[in-house]
Amino acid sequence: MKDIKKTLFMKEAASQKGHNILVEICIAVLLFLIASIAMGFIQIPAMMAYLFSNKNYMSMILSGRIDRQKMMSVLSDMPEWIMIVMLFAEIMLTLIVMLYCKVFERRKLSTLGFIKKGMVKQYIGGLAAGAAAFSAVYFICVITGSVKCDGISQNIMPLYIIGYFLGYLLQGMAEEVLCRGYLMVSLSRRYHVTLAIAASSLFFAFLHSGNSGLSLLAYINLFLFGVLASLLFLDFGNIWIAGAFHSIWNFAQGNIYGVQVSGMKVSNSILSTSYTDGMEIINGGSFGMEGGLAVSFIFIAGIMLLSYHLYKKGNIIDLQEMQHTYENSMADNDNGSIIIDKEAKVVDSDVIKSNANINSTGQETGTDVDSNVQKTTFNQDYFKD
Repeated sequence: MKDIKKTLFMKEAASQKGHNILVEICIAVLLFLIASIAMGFIQIPAMMAYLFSNKNYMSMILSGRIDRQKMMSVLSDMPEWIMIVMLFAEIMLTLIVMLYCKVFERRKLSTLGFIKKGMVKQYIGGLAAGAAAFSAVYFICVITGSVKCDGISQNIMPLYIIGYFLGYLLQGMAEEVLCRGYLMVSLSRRYHVTLAIAASSLFFAFLHSGNSGLSLLAYINLFLFGVLASLLFLDFGNIWIAGAFHSIWNFAQGNIYGVQVSGMKVSNSILSTSYTDGMEIINGGSFGMEGGLAVSFIFIAGIMLLSYHLYKKGNIIDLQEMQHTYENSMADNDNGSIIIDKEAKVVDSDVIKSNANINSTGQETGTDVDSNVQKTTFNQDYFKD
C-alpha cells in the first residue's frame, strides 16, 4: 500500500495526541460554526445598514405589511459591497482555528503550515498557478463552444475589483486553514496521509452544500479541488501556496472571467461571459465552471502532476516496505542502543528504559551516563513514515 510521507510540520503536530476521525471532524464543524457566529458580528451591521437604506424594505416595516416576494427581491438585490464585507469577515475563521490550536491543543502555528521560510515566493507561486489553472479551464470551455467571451464588461468599478481581490485573499486562506491546515494535519496524527486527504476533501466539499446550483459533478469537483490543494500543501510544505491558489482561483472565476463562483454570481468583472444552453456538462451551468467536466479535467491533470512530483522526490512510500525496514532496524538495535533522528529531535521510547537509572532530579544513581550516550546509533529511516 502506498502513502505520502508526512511533512515536518505533520510530525511536529503529532507531538500532541490526535483524536479519532469522528471527533476531529466534529471539532472542525464546531470551529466553523463558532467562526460563523463571529463573522455575523461583522456581517449583520453591514446587512442592517443596507436594509435600513432600502426604501422598499422600510416601507414594508413602517406599514406593518410584509410582502414575501418584495422581501426576497430586496435580499437578492444586495449591493456588491455587502459581499465584499462577507469575504473580509472570513478572517474570523482563520483566527478561530489559530486560537483553538494555540490554546487548546498547544500547537505551534507552523503545524498549520504557516512556514516563514520562502513564504512570499510560495504565495506568489500559488497565485500564478491558480490563475493559470482557471485560465486553462476557461480556454477549454471556449474552444468547446460551451461558453462565449463577450469582451470587456461595461461599467467596471475598479474599487470593487480591488475589494473582491483582497476579500478573496482572506476567504481562500480561511478555508485552507480549516480544511487542510487544521483537519488534514490533525487527522495525519493518527491515520495515513491519504486517508487524511480524502476525509478533509470530503469535508471541504460538504461545506458547500448550501450553495445554489449544486450537482453531483460539482460535489466531485469540490472533492478533487480538496485533493489538489492537499497535494500542493504537502508537496511544497506550507499553507501559503494552497491558500493563494484557492484565493486567485475564486477571484479569476468571478472578477476576471465573469462566471459564477461555486453558485454565486458576481456582477463586477473585467470580462463578460455568456453560457451556451445544453452544454452544462462542460461549463457547469448555474453552479459555475466548478460544476463541469472542464474543471474535472484540469483538477485530475493537476493531481497527477503533483503526485508524480511527490514520487520523484521520494515522498510517496510503500508502507509495507517501511514497516519491514523499521522491524529490521529494531532487530539490529536489541543491544539497548536508542534510535534518534538528528533533525526531528525526538527519541524512541527506549530512552526511558535505557535511562531508568537516572532519578527525577536528573542525578546519576548507578552506571555512567556517558556510557548510555556512547551506545546511541542513528537511523535516518525511522521517521520517514
